[in-house]
Amino acid sequence: MSNHIARTPRIHSVLACAAIVALGASLSFPDAARAQNKHESVVQIEVRDSIGLPLPDAKVEVFTFMEGGVFWEWVPLGSSALPAGVNLLRFSFPGYHATTFSVPVREGGTLSLRVNLTPEHDTAAAKHSLEAHPIHAVGLALEGRAKTDIVGRRRVVEHLDFEGEAVSRFGPLMRRLRNTELKVLPASGGSFRVFGQSAGSSFNCSVQVMINGDRRRVLPFESFDQLFSVSEAEAIEIFPMGSAVPLSYQVPRSGCGLLVVWFRTV
Repeated sequence: MSNHIARTPRIHSVLACAAIVALGASLSFPDAARAQNKHESVVQIEVRDSIGLPLPDAKVEVFTFMEGGVFWEWVPLGSSALPAGVNLLRFSFPGYHATTFSVPVREGGTLSLRVNLTPEHDTAAAKHSLEAHPIHAVGLALEGRAKTDIVGRRRVVEHLDFEGEAVSRFGPLMRRLRNTELKVLPASGGSFRVFGQSAGSSFNCSVQVMINGDRRRVLPFESFDQLFSVSEAEAIEIFPMGSAVPLSYQVPRSGCGLLVVWFRTV
């Protein structure tokens, strides 16, 4: 059993990667009573392989800006506080493809994540495929007996996937990117417009872009593309359908779909 427990004044993170064998089993942790403090949050994580077997000692990292740092960087979960808000996490284990996606953390709440990693096969071929990947995870925010989905339907493309692309703007990158379930059309002046799927199942409205999970920093794609460069991006999360955007990510016009773009410098 490999449980790593990090205590901070606000966050109580639990990595239960090998303890659960039955799919319906509850994630356990030794200081459950402390979670009753309304100022603490509990994050429960189980990392498994593609058929559901636990992966002992899976690595979990958070993308954060460390005190005294210059750039946002990946640090092991538990070495610093996981703040309330939307946090980008990365899950990895030797011999498996790492997966990256963000989760919303609320003070005093409980978050349960079950993440499945897929085995590495032809990694050389994967490097040449500019494709957004679906997330194989179940994430729930627990409020008493209420359970709220926090993963939704999303796809992710990471820096390693697009670092070799000879583009500096997001419009051309999104145009080349496959498996997004978005419609990307050329516009005037070499720009592009990106459309998501609205509640009426039609691609008739432009997606918004959220910067580093901050709901206060949301722009139309056309404005975003003029201000930010691909070279500093770490990951792009794609919610192609407005109906699949979890509540914690919803902003004005998110009914058209949403991009959450993470940068090393912002």
